[in-house]
Amino acid sequence: MDNVHIVTLGCHHCHGEHLHEVTYAGRLLASTLCSNCGHRIAKDLPGLRRAYLADVEHRILTKPGRMLRRVIHHPVSFARGLPGALLLKPAKMEAELGVLTGRR
Repeated sequence: MDNVHIVTLGCHHCHGEHLHEVTYAGRLLASTLCSNCGHRIAKDLPGLRRAYLADVEHRILTKPGRMLRRVIHHPVSFARGLPGALLLKPAKMEAELGVLTGRR
């Protein structure tokens, strides 16, 4: 899924710019892992879970407005993308929950 990204960041542990594996839970940063020294910075899971639940609540509350804007501005692409979005959403949410439970 799109919850893991590879980016170049400065590592304060080994003092250099290296590739890092950056993991997200939804829109929230969950952890980073340096490919050079293996140093991991992870958010505490209880705090991340609370923030994730607040983020999901916000996404659910704002979803109707975001969908309406897409329908108004891009009705054809909205109609074409809706079936795929509905099919992929459960897998995307499962991947986000996997981050929160420590499976990823």
